[in-house]
Amino acid sequence: MKTYIYIITAVLVGALGYNLYMMDYQAGFLAEENFPMIVGLGASVCGLILAFVFFSFFKLQKNVNKVA
Repeated sequence: MKTYIYIITAVLVGALGYNLYMMDYQAGFLAEENFPMIVGLGASVCGLILAFVFFSFFKLQKNVNKVA
């Protein structure tokens, strides 16, 4: 399961970088042509937060198994 989370994290970081690269900074942040990139940025950030939660869960689960 951890391997899948690492792969997904790499894909999300790649998507975040791609969306930042493709954004048209001259047009403005909320311009119509930037809308797909804004949605992609939001999805990438939400996915990275979820991956962080999973990594924290795996760390806590490992510590709980040591104590029990």
